[in-house]
Amino acid sequence: MPFSAKAVANEFINLAKQERRTLSPMQVLKLVYLAHGWYLAITGKPLLDEHIEAWRFGPVVPSIYHEFKKYGNGPIQAPATTTSVVNNAGRLTLSLVPIELCGEDSGLAKKIIREVWEKYKHLSAIQLSNFTHLPESPWSQTPNKEIMGTDIEDARIQQYFSSLIPSK
Repeated sequence: MPFSAKAVANEFINLAKQERRTLSPMQVLKLVYLAHGWYLAITGKPLLDEHIEAWRFGPVVPSIYHEFKKYGNGPIQAPATTTSVVNNAGRLTLSLVPIELCGEDSGLAKKIIREVWEKYKHLSAIQLSNFTHLPESPWSQTPNKEIMGTDIEDARIQQYFSSLIPSK
C-alpha cells in the first residue's frame, strides 16, 4: 500500500528535527524521491501514492513542492498537515494535524526512510539535486521534461536504484 508523499516528507522533517537540523524544500523533495527509489528497488512496490514528475530542474513530487514552496530556499518551519474535524461535546472544531506514516508496511517504510536519511543527510540541497541529475538517472533519461506533468516511470526508477545495490 503506497503512502502519502506528505507523510514521507514529515518522516524526514522529524528525523532532521531529532538531530537539531533543518531541511529546505529542495532537500525534502530530493530525499522523498530517493526514498521512493530505494523502496522500489528493495520491495518492488512504490513508496508513494503519487507519481514523481520530471520537471525542468529535476524530479519533483508535486504535492511536496506545493506544500513547502512558501519556505523558498529557507528551512521548513512546520510539517505537512491536513485538516481534522474534532467533535468536542457537540461542538465541531477544525484543526491542522501533521500527516503521519501509518498502515500496513509502515515499519518497513520507516526503516528504509531512516536508511536513506543516514546515507544522504550530509548532502546539501544542491548536492542532492546534482545526484538526481546524473547522466544515467531516471530524470535524465525521461523525455519531454519541458512538458509539465511528465511522469518518471516507476519501472525506470526501480531499475536505476536496483543497479545501485551493491552485489555480493
